[in-house]
Amino acid sequence: MRAPTSTIPSPDVRRALLLYKYDACPYCTRVARAIGELGLDVPTRDTLMERGARDELYAATGRSQVPCLFIDGVPLLESADIIAWLRDYAGQGARS
Repeated sequence: MRAPTSTIPSPDVRRALLLYKYDACPYCTRVARAIGELGLDVPTRDTLMERGARDELYAATGRSQVPCLFIDGVPLLESADIIAWLRDYAGQGARS
């Protein structure tokens, strides 16, 4: 359930970000590595360790798939898409 491209906020201004993930997920690890390399500060919710996080993700997207990056409340799924968006975002100077 990937959000249509037209609804994903553009990376050209400071955005409210929240990443749903869990540590054993290899795709989440890829996204976390990119966040670190880009020097971004992205809050996270761990769907396995934090009570209610998985339910929140499911309520918002109809899925429990991670990683899921919320950008101003709009979900973006798929690690490659998330990383591409984050690279554009960091390139716009939206660092922590």
